[in-house]
Amino acid sequence: MMEDRRPYEVDYSDPWLDQSEHNIVREKPLNRENFNKLFDADGRLVDEQSFREAVFKGGVSPDVRPDAWKFLFGLYPFSSTASEREILALEYHCRYQALKSRWKSVLAKIKPADENENLLHPSYLPDPSKQRGSSLLEDVLLVLKRAVRFGFEETEDTDDDKVEDDFVVIDKITVSGDEKLSEEVKQQKQFTDIQAQVYAGRQPYEMSVIRTAIKVIDKDVPRTDRDHKYFIGDENPNLGVLRDILITFATFHPDVGYAQGMNDVLSRFLVVLDSEVEAYWCFVKFMDDVYSDFIESGMLRKLTLLQDLLRQLDRRLYNHLEECCVSDLLFAHRWLMLSFKREFPFDDALLVFEVISSNYMEFHSVLAERERDMERARDFERAEGGKIRMTEVRTVSDLSFDLFIALAFLIEIRPILLHCQDTADVFQTVNGVFLTSPLDDILCRAENVFLMYCRRTALEEYQLIDCSPIS
Repeated sequence: MMEDRRPYEVDYSDPWLDQSEHNIVREKPLNRENFNKLFDADGRLVDEQSFREAVFKGGVSPDVRPDAWKFLFGLYPFSSTASEREILALEYHCRYQALKSRWKSVLAKIKPADENENLLHPSYLPDPSKQRGSSLLEDVLLVLKRAVRFGFEETEDTDDDKVEDDFVVIDKITVSGDEKLSEEVKQQKQFTDIQAQVYAGRQPYEMSVIRTAIKVIDKDVPRTDRDHKYFIGDENPNLGVLRDILITFATFHPDVGYAQGMNDVLSRFLVVLDSEVEAYWCFVKFMDDVYSDFIESGMLRKLTLLQDLLRQLDRRLYNHLEECCVSDLLFAHRWLMLSFKREFPFDDALLVFEVISSNYMEFHSVLAERERDMERARDFERAEGGKIRMTEVRTVSDLSFDLFIALAFLIEIRPILLHCQDTADVFQTVNGVFLTSPLDDILCRAENVFLMYCRRTALEEYQLIDCSPIS
C-alpha cells in the first residue's frame, strides 16, 4: 500500500489495482562482489539469466554500472573472454574513429549555405584548438584497459593511478608508460586501423541526410541535460562529444537518421560510460532494438498496445479518457520513447532505463510463462474434474515492461485523471503531476500488473470448461 504523505489516495476498489496477491519486494543493487561472481576464470559472464534478473530486481550500483552496461547493451557478448574483449575494444575504437573522420572530411569540403552555417564547429562548442587531444599511447592503453578490467576481483593494494603511470599489464602484453607502444600492440593497432578504414569506406551515406540531421542536432544538443554536472557550463566539451556521436550515427544509419529524443537517450550512455567510443556503440546496439520507437508507425503501435492493456485492465479509466478525447494516450509518447527519463530524477531514471533494458520480464519470458502455467494449474483445480478445452486466444508477444510501468504511472495519477474534464486537463495533469510514491513502489506495482496480466491471459486460454459428467 502507498504511504499517507501523497496529496491524494489511490482507490483500490478496482481489482487490477490490488497488489496483495504478489508480495513483491525490490532487492539491493548489483554490487561489485556479486557482479564478479558471474564470471569464470577466462572472463566470460557465464550466468546471463542471473545477471538480467539481478538488474531487473535491484538495478546496478553506480560503481558497477559502467561495466555492467557493456554487457547489458550488447557492447560485449556474454560469452566473450577478457582476451576477446581486448580485440573487440580495439576494433570498436578504430571503427568509430574511421567513421567520424569520414564525415568530418566530407563536411570540410562542403561550402556553407550561408555565413551563419558552420557544420563542423557550431558556436556553442569550445574552440577545437583549445581542446586537449590524447596521444596514440593514451588511446590504445585506455581502450585495452577498459576492456579487461571488469569481472575480476580488485586486491587491496591495487592502485589504478600507479598502474597507469608505471606499467599497464594487458593479457601478457606489458607496455611502459614512458616508452612507445610495444611492436606487437603497435602492429595490431595498424592492422585494425586498415580494417576500420575499409569498413568506414564501405558505409553508404547521403549528404542531404547529414545536413538535415545536423540542423536538428544543433538545436537539441545545447539543451541536453544542461543541469547535469557532465554537461553543465558554457562551451562544455562533452557537448561536442554528444554532437559527434549523433552525427556519426545519423550519417551511417540513413534509414533511421536522427530524431528528436535520441540526444536524451545517448546522454545517459555518455554519463555512465564516460567514453565516446563505448557510448557510440552501446547507443547503436540499443537503437537496433528500439529504433521503431522513433518512427511514427512504431510508436503508434506501442501506444495501441498500451490502449489495449488499459481497456482490458481498467475500463472505467479508459472510458473516462475516451470522454476527454485522449484515449489514444498520446500523452504517454514521451514516457515510452525516453524510458521515463523526464518523469524521474536523473539517477532514478538510469535505474528505470536498466530495469527496462534487462529484458527479464517480457511477455514471452520464462518468468511470464511460469506465471501463466501456475494460473492454468489453479484453474484446472477449480474446475473440479471438468474437462478443460483448449481455445486459441490471441496473445501479444511484444508487450514490453515499459508498457506496464506506464500502467503503474496511470495508477499513480488515476484519482486526478478521473477528475479531469477535457483534453487540456489531462495533459496538464500528466505534465505537471508530482509523483510522491518512491520509485521502488512504482516498479513493484508495474511488476504486479504484469503478473496479473499473465494470469488473466492464462485464464482466457483455458476459459472453456465442459462441466458435463465424464463418462
